[in-house]
Amino acid sequence: MKILEWFKQQSLAKRWQLGIAGAMAVAVIGFSLSDSQVVDEAKPGIFEPLQFETSISVHVVGEVVSPGLYELPIGAKVQEAVVAAGGLTDKAQQSSVNLARTLSDGEQLFVSSIEMAQSGNGKLSLNLATAEQLDALPGIGPALSQRILEHRSKLGSFQSVEELTEVSGIGPKLFAKIRDQLTV
Repeated sequence: MKILEWFKQQSLAKRWQLGIAGAMAVAVIGFSLSDSQVVDEAKPGIFEPLQFETSISVHVVGEVVSPGLYELPIGAKVQEAVVAAGGLTDKAQQSSVNLARTLSDGEQLFVSSIEMAQSGNGKLSLNLATAEQLDALPGIGPALSQRILEHRSKLGSFQSVEELTEVSGIGPKLFAKIRDQLTV
């Protein structure tokens, strides 16, 4: 009874504060004792950790020792795929692939042979030709053949013979002279 008398002696604001504090205390105690706080270990939580892919699959074919499907880490370069496939064969044309290029999942990597650079129609493939084969074309010397290979390595395969004119040193006259000897 003394508590009730003491409570009545307090100001209205103080009684409100005490009432709210008491209600909060009852709520906290009730909540902590309720079954809703029991964690069921068998059920997954709302926030599952994200699963990220850590590897890619690449199909390596052509002039490699062991063609096949290889699993490589994300960000792997062509060089890593060639090594995984046992390396290049003696017939491989190394310049047919850019060893520094980053691979993507599901890609097929084809390493061509030296013989494949010369197509069946007697034309030289810009995408497969070696520096020596390009150098044999009229008006193309060692420096220009190297620029063609660098252009192909940096930008990828030629999509048309006409793209050869984008290489520094291949002007309209030289292009007209060699155009009929080339293919992509």
